[in-house]
Amino acid sequence: MDLNKLIKPKSIAVIGASEKEGFGGDTTRNLLKFSKDLDRVYLVNPKRDTVLGRKCYPALADINDTIDLCIICTPKATVLPLLKQAAEKGCGGAVVFASGYGETGSEGKKDEQELIDEANRLGIAIMGPNCAGFANFINHIFCFAFLVEERERSGNIGFLSQSGQIILGGLDLPSMGFSYVISSGNSCNIKVEDYLQFMVEDADTKVIGAYLEGITQPEKLVAAFRKAAILKKPVVVLKTGKSQKSRQLAASHTGSLSGSDQSVRAIMRKYGVIEAGDLEELCGIVTAFSWLAELPEGGRAMFMNVSGGEAGVTAELAEQYQIPLAEISSQTREYLAGLMPEYGTVNNPFDMTAGIGYNTPVLVKALEAVSNDDGVDMIVMGYTITPEIFDATISHMVEAVQIARKNVSMKPIVWIPFIEHTRERECADTLRNSGVPLLPTGMYAFRTLKAIQDFAQFQFEDIPVSLPERKEDGESRGLSEYDSLCFLRENGVAIPPQAVADTLEKAIEAAETLGYPVSCKIHSADIQHKSDVGGVKLNIKTPEELAAAYQSIMESVSEKCPQARIEGVLLKPMLKAGAEIIIGINNDKQFGPMMMVGMGGVFVELFKDVQLAAAPLSSHQAHRMIKSLKAFPLLNGYRGSKPCDVDALAELLVNISEMAARQKDKIKELDLNPVFVTEDGVSIADALLVEFQ
Repeated sequence: MDLNKLIKPKSIAVIGASEKEGFGGDTTRNLLKFSKDLDRVYLVNPKRDTVLGRKCYPALADINDTIDLCIICTPKATVLPLLKQAAEKGCGGAVVFASGYGETGSEGKKDEQELIDEANRLGIAIMGPNCAGFANFINHIFCFAFLVEERERSGNIGFLSQSGQIILGGLDLPSMGFSYVISSGNSCNIKVEDYLQFMVEDADTKVIGAYLEGITQPEKLVAAFRKAAILKKPVVVLKTGKSQKSRQLAASHTGSLSGSDQSVRAIMRKYGVIEAGDLEELCGIVTAFSWLAELPEGGRAMFMNVSGGEAGVTAELAEQYQIPLAEISSQTREYLAGLMPEYGTVNNPFDMTAGIGYNTPVLVKALEAVSNDDGVDMIVMGYTITPEIFDATISHMVEAVQIARKNVSMKPIVWIPFIEHTRERECADTLRNSGVPLLPTGMYAFRTLKAIQDFAQFQFEDIPVSLPERKEDGESRGLSEYDSLCFLRENGVAIPPQAVADTLEKAIEAAETLGYPVSCKIHSADIQHKSDVGGVKLNIKTPEELAAAYQSIMESVSEKCPQARIEGVLLKPMLKAGAEIIIGINNDKQFGPMMMVGMGGVFVELFKDVQLAAAPLSSHQAHRMIKSLKAFPLLNGYRGSKPCDVDALAELLVNISEMAARQKDKIKELDLNPVFVTEDGVSIADALLVEFQ
């Protein structure tokens, strides 16, 4: 549905316009105060001749004009009749403030569906219900229901939220300038994904900040993220609404560690979408991208302070947030030393002392020298800007940055204050106009800096996500280890030799063929965690040991799982021990199969050291997942041990991911745990497959 009449209307009618406090009065005040072209703004209220000095019409039918957008400030019971009247005036968009819909329960959900059906029939894009409206700062249209102070807010940030209060918080921040702000509310027939697509495609929007709760249109979300990745447009998301249900229902380790919320985050990582931890971080990162003139070409930062203490704090935070410190050349080091007093030392972080920091021309020279160094990708200035102590130091440093930034070859600069204060407005505006973000303080600053660096270096691989075709999960069943491994073999994944036997005699015969030593496990689709019920015996070297193991397994399982269907035992040669890794698939209902790799064995649930990505994977993505594990040093030759065959593990991940994509409507969950990784390959020791029926 076209959103132009909703977000970029040429004519607007406010139905329920009023001078009282509330949606009708506050929206009218905002619209008249902030909207510049009021020639085709019409106020409608049958009980008033004028509102705030402007003519008021009894009804829409009395307006001698077509209406693109209707802002409905009246109660819920009036909404449907008003939409029909609006359609007769050519209306293509409506903002509905009324509540009492899907957020209130089953009856409200029925009413909301009726609203959706009627809006779709009439061809009207609905913002809301239960929303706070929007503001279009490009065309100067302010259809927002909460009052804000009068000041300039135009900019390049697209700000989207399912919560009106969060939008209000953004509008109150002097540091943020917007192209559009949208409070989507219940997201009737126009969803958050539609608004996200609109902002991604909008040329006036440089960066997008979004507060997301539920996802209802995964195809559109993926399409919007993909388009943003192609355009290299930063999208910053604060995601809430974590689902516990998927973890409660999961039969495998993978399912319990990769529920729907983690799947959304995996999709975000795939497309380079930046995740914010809270609202402060969301606004800080978005603002930084908004102000930043250009992205750095790498992550090597040169930190320039005027305090040894602040340089020490910087060093700690840079290490904590993995910000690479630039290594400047000896020539640059010697040049900077010549600008300083004798007691100064050139390091990174760099305590410039007053000799550089208090002298505008000298600081310009220092900035140019650092920028010209091939080992530096960006410069980080560190000093707290406050109106209370607006002294010569601040003015010199800000002026120097402003002058240096006029050099077209100057590398990106950002500014970090160390203590939160109200920012000195003139300095902040000077930095903004110079393309230098004034970051938040402390840890927020370094998380923002890391987000900038990661986004700048993100390499997008356009591998389509395997979105599911099934509409409902339906019933599922877990396969035995033997059948799970057979499924892998049938789909081109190499597995170790195996055999099943339903008698001791057949077990001994199979073991002779496989070759001792062997493992012996209960063979039953009803028993998923075999070791918990005494169903596993390892390193069996002789027929006698096998007979004892067979008897022990049968007795233990019969006692602990009397209802389980026992089909015999599964025998396999003992595998060469190595690093224990888990590989898994969890088929997300919205986004399809998700690949997981992590520390395996009995520690998978304890340490939860896992990485998740959407299937299928490229070799590069597989290697990146493996290297992101905290346990990666164990694979890479820890304390003198031989490095494991990481390439073989990555190849197995790719193969499993491609199988998952092909079988996206068959596989529900898959655990390969453990997978032994040695210096000469990988081998799958155990498997559990849960399939849709």
